[in-house]
Amino acid sequence: MTGIGPVEPYDPDDTSRPRTPLPPLPPGAAADTLGSDAPRLHDRWTALPRHRRRLLALGAAALTATLTGAALLLPTHPGAPAPDPWPAHVTHLRYDGPATARGTFAFTAYVDQGSAVTISHIQPGTAQLTVHVTPDTPFTAAPGAPRALRVHIGVRSCAALPHALDMTYLDVTLHNRRGRERHSFIFVDRYPHALLDHVHTVCRTPHTTPGPDMTP
Repeated sequence: MTGIGPVEPYDPDDTSRPRTPLPPLPPGAAADTLGSDAPRLHDRWTALPRHRRRLLALGAAALTATLTGAALLLPTHPGAPAPDPWPAHVTHLRYDGPATARGTFAFTAYVDQGSAVTISHIQPGTAQLTVHVTPDTPFTAAPGAPRALRVHIGVRSCAALPHALDMTYLDVTLHNRRGRERHSFIFVDRYPHALLDHVHTVCRTPHTTPGPDMTP
């Protein structure tokens, strides 16, 4: 709407105002269409000749078959496999008890899931103890294939050992396809008691008398 001035209400029944007839359209001019009574799609389809409808139907069927075949030929991209868990999350070190040799303890390393884990650099919980591992590190443990190992504990200095010997854990370096981690395996109950008995035997009287397992 264009123009200037207030908008007045329109009453079609008001006969007090004169009505000005609209001028006729010039010949050949097209009138604006506000609505349409064009035939519906079904009516337009049925109005086509039979052979034309058949050609259109065959063309639509061929196009659908072509698109379907192309979709089947497209390469599929399955979702990326989940990464391996970090090695410390799936690797376990179980204490199995003292071995036959004095100062040697039996352990089993096993992996829950994921790729194989390489185990290396097994260190004692205190610098006053030494560790010798059989088999030699590094070695590998895979899911479903636990590895038995023997850990021999020696004593560097009886006098420097803590009274409580509370650092009864092993520091182990673990590596798999996800990454490398250094993890402390902490043991309670059986291994601490066995280790303390071994240290008392080696040192005779703790902090005073050296034992035969001392490392020069």
